[in-house]
Amino acid sequence: MNWNTRFSDAASRIADADAVIGILKLAEQPGIISLAGGMPDPGVFRLEETREAMARVLRDHAPEALNYSPNPGISALRAFLADRMARIEDIHCDPEEILVCSGGLEGIRHAFNALVNPGDPVLVEDPTYMVALQVCRELGGVPTGVPSDGDGLVPEALDETAARAAREGRPARVLYVGPSFQNPTGRTWTLPRRRAVLEVAERHDLAVVEDHAYGELRYEGERLPSLKSLAPERVIFVHTFSKIFGPGLRLGWVAADAGLIERLGLLKLGTDQCSSALTQRLALAYGEAGGLDAQVRRARGLYRRKRDAMLAALVDFPSRTPWLRPEGGFFLWSEVDCDTEELLLRSIERHGVAFVAGNCFFADPASAAARVSIRLSYSYVAEDRIPEAIRRLGQALRETAGS
Repeated sequence: MNWNTRFSDAASRIADADAVIGILKLAEQPGIISLAGGMPDPGVFRLEETREAMARVLRDHAPEALNYSPNPGISALRAFLADRMARIEDIHCDPEEILVCSGGLEGIRHAFNALVNPGDPVLVEDPTYMVALQVCRELGGVPTGVPSDGDGLVPEALDETAARAAREGRPARVLYVGPSFQNPTGRTWTLPRRRAVLEVAERHDLAVVEDHAYGELRYEGERLPSLKSLAPERVIFVHTFSKIFGPGLRLGWVAADAGLIERLGLLKLGTDQCSSALTQRLALAYGEAGGLDAQVRRARGLYRRKRDAMLAALVDFPSRTPWLRPEGGFFLWSEVDCDTEELLLRSIERHGVAFVAGNCFFADPASAAARVSIRLSYSYVAEDRIPEAIRRLGQALRETAGS
C-alpha cells in the first residue's frame, strides 16, 4: 500500500518537520558533541530523593497511582500547583482552574485546538518554539510572525499585524509567546514591554498563551512578573515539570479560566484521556518534600556556569550579530554569515558537532533572518566539552562561509 497517497491534510502539513527529525538523528551518532537539543543536564536530577518519593507513592498510594487519573488531574496535585504558583509567580487561581497535561506541549496543543479554526492566523514571536509552530500548522492554523527585539515582542508590530489580519477578514484570536528565557533566543521581555504587549492584546481581544517552560530557571537579574499575573483573565499560562523535575515524567499544566479548563479537559479525552496517575503522584510527593525548589536551585547554579563557559568560548566566534546573553534558560542565539542549514550538515559530517539551524523557528522559514540564524544549547553538553565544541563549530563556519 502506498501510504504517501493516503495522508490526511494534517499529516501533510507537518511533513517539513521530517528534516528536523533527520538532523537530530544525525546528532545522536557516536562522537558527535551536541549543542542541539534543549535537554536538562542529568546532573540536576536528585536521584535519591526521587527514589524516596516514589517509594512513598508505592507505599501509600499504589492502587490509585497504577489506575486512571481524573481527567483534569489529581485534586491534590492541582491544589499543590495552585499554592506553588501563588508563592512563586504571584498567580492566584483555584485548583479547578488548572488542567494537568502530559507535558506542556499538550497544554499548548489543547489551547490552540480550543481557540483556533482552520485558516485562522495565530500570532507568534518571530522566532519562536518550533514545535508550537508544528502544532499550529497541524491543526490548520496559520503561524503569523511578529518581530521582536532585545526587549521582547514589538508592541507596534503586534498592533499592525493584528489590525491587518482583521482587515483581511481573518481576525487573529490567539497570541503565543514565551516572555521568559524564550526558546530559541533566550530573550526575556522587559516589564514595560510585557505591559505594552498586554495592552495591544486587550485592544484586539487576543487570548495570550504564555509558555513558561524556562521561567523558573533565572540565574541572574531581577524576577519579572508573568503575563498571567499581570492579566489573569486574558492569559492562558502553560508550565511544565520537564525543566524543574524531569522530562521523563511527561507532565505539565495549564492555568486558565475554569470554563476554558473544562473545555480543554474535554479535548484531552480525545488524546490520552488523562495524564499518568503514577507520575502525578510522584511529582506531588517530590514537590511536597521540597524537591522542586531544591532542584531548581541546583539547576540555576549549573546552567549559569555552562552559559558563562559557552559565552567565554564564543568571544572570538565569527558571528554576524552579538550573542544574546540570557539571564536564564538553556539557549544562545545569533546570526552568522552563511546558510545555517548548510553549516549544520558540514558541522556534523566533518567536525562532529551539532546545533539547530534557525529556519525551523520562524513562521516563514525561507526568510532572510531564518536562513542565517543559529541556536546553541548549553544545557546538556558537558561543561568541559564546550570549548572544543565551539572551536569545531567555528572551523565549520569559516569553511562554509568561504566556500
